[in-house]
Formats: sequence, structure tokens, C-alpha cells
Amino acid sequence: MLELKFSQLSPVLIKFLARYGFGEDCAVTLAGAAGSGRVYFRLQMGLRNFIVLVSPSDDADFGRFLRITQFYRLMDFPVPMVYCIDDAAHQVILEDLGDRRLYDCIKAGEPALDLYRKVIHQLVDLQTRCFQRHQESPDIRSRLFDEHDLRWETDYYTVQYLQGRRGIVFSAADKARLEALFKDLAHRVDLQPKSIMHRDFQSQNLMIQFDGSVRVIDYQGSRLGSVYYDLASLLLDPYTMLADADIDELLRYYHAHSLNPLPFPDMFHQFLLAAAQRVMQALGAYCFLSRHKGLPQFLAYIGPGEQRLKWILDRLAWPEMKTVLPKL
Repeated sequence: MLELKFSQLSPVLIKFLARYGFGEDCAVTLAGAAGSGRVYFRLQMGLRNFIVLVSPSDDADFGRFLRITQFYRLMDFPVPMVYCIDDAAHQVILEDLGDRRLYDCIKAGEPALDLYRKVIHQLVDLQTRCFQRHQESPDIRSRLFDEHDLRWETDYYTVQYLQGRRGIVFSAADKARLEALFKDLAHRVDLQPKSIMHRDFQSQNLMIQFDGSVRVIDYQGSRLGSVYYDLASLLLDPYTMLADADIDELLRYYHAHSLNPLPFPDMFHQFLLAAAQRVMQALGAYCFLSRHKGLPQFLAYIGPGEQRLKWILDRLAWPEMKTVLPKL
């Protein structure tokens, strides 16, 4: 459902909106849609705006989104305010954070480094101050992004990208080598220090406000996992394709401002391991969403995703990753 009439809102939401003068004559426009089926609409009446989230009835993340929002709001972490909820209808009224994403700023040619430094501060805050109290969020503390989940990601990459996109047919021996490699990769990433991870910490989920501050959206997947996974999502994002020099500078900025105890070369190696996981997952997702979910816009990011994976493999001191993985 990519269109919404005011009359299709639940009575609970309509009653709330009426207090602020909203009625049938308010403007309702599409503000965004997710591969999960969640759709966001902007309601505008005069100078006042709200966002309405309409979630599928079978969306398991709906309640989780609301509970994690409450935790982040209590932590003063910059997520949107929730004004009104209808649990039965799976509809929510949210604070309108505008339509200026980090992605839009980069595509418009705005200087990248200052924006990304602000985002890195938010990421470090999530991984340190918020993590210190993660036990207060059952949805985060009970979900561990571990070796099992990491293997799911590389299976997803194999099925959706290697087999589905590229049509590769593996011999039994090649399949066994690939699975052994992915098991080793998952084990190495699972050994990395864990903190709160957003799991999709990239330019389209980071809103830049008029005052230059950063707000975070689409965080219902928050859980415990590698500290490098979100950093890789941010800096090796196929949507923006940061320059090599910018990636290096921002990695060093993160190293200087985080609690990471490793020397920079060692941290960089760990970052590349998590990055291989993340980019393979992204490639699988682009293929799945474009082929099976009817979202052809994701086709445009398969090529950049391939470039990012090659970038990682060229720098990762692990020869088997280049010899066992099919060449890009």
C-alpha cells in the first residue's frame, strides 16, 4: 500500500490528529517504504507535520520497534518521538524528521567528512553509553547476532547473489570449500567485541536536521553484535561509495574516539572481516529485493556492492577469501 487516505487511518490516530487541527483536507504523501513492507506517510496541515507508520499485520518487528524506541528515548539517543499508537491497526504517529538523509547530502555534493564525523560520534555513543544500560532493553539484550546469524547472511549471499544473480553452479567440492570459508569467517567475526548494533547503520537511515544534528531511524533490528559491523555498514555503504581517502580518515577518527584498544592496523583487519560479512549480506539483499519483492531500484546497487566487496578482498590479509570466492 503506497497510498493512504486520511479516512484509512485508525480512529485512535484520527482522534489524536484532530487535536492539532488535522482532518480530511490534510495533505498525505508517501515519505518512504521499506523492503519489510513498512510504509511511511507524511501528514501536513499548515506548518505542522507528522509521520504515520503503517506496518503489515504480520510484522514481527512492530512491537519491537516501539519498545526499542522507548529505550533509546530514555537514553536520549536521537530517534524520533512516538506520539500515538494503535497496536491493533499497526499504525503509529511519529515525529517528522524531514527528508534530508545522509544519502541525500552526499549525493548533493555536501562535504562528507564533517557529516560522517557526527555520525561516528552517534555510533560510538550507541556502543558505549547506551551499551552500558542495554540490560534495560529486553529486545536488545536477548538478541545476539552470533555465528549462526552470520552464517545465515553468507548463505543468503550464496543463494541470492552467487546462484540467483550470477547463475553459478557449484561442484560438491567447491561448495564444501565455500561453506568452510564462510564458517571460518563467521567464527572470526563472532569472536569480535560485541556491543549494541543497529544492523543497518547506513546513509539512508541517518537523517540530517536543519541544525546539522543527526537522527537515527529504522533501528528495530537493534541487538548485540560485532562493534565493527555497523562501522562497515556506514563507511562501505554501496549507496554512497566514499572515496578511499575519506574511508581511511574516518576509520582513524573512529579509532581515536572509540574505546577500541587495538593498534590501528589490527583494528583495520577486524573491520575488514566484519565488512566482508556486511557487504555480502547487502549484495544478497539487493538481489532478493529486486527479484522477489518487485523493487527494481535495488538493481542499481549491485554493481557498487561488487566494487565494495572487491575493495575489501584486495585489502584483507586472507588469501583464501580471494581464491575460494568466485571472482568479481
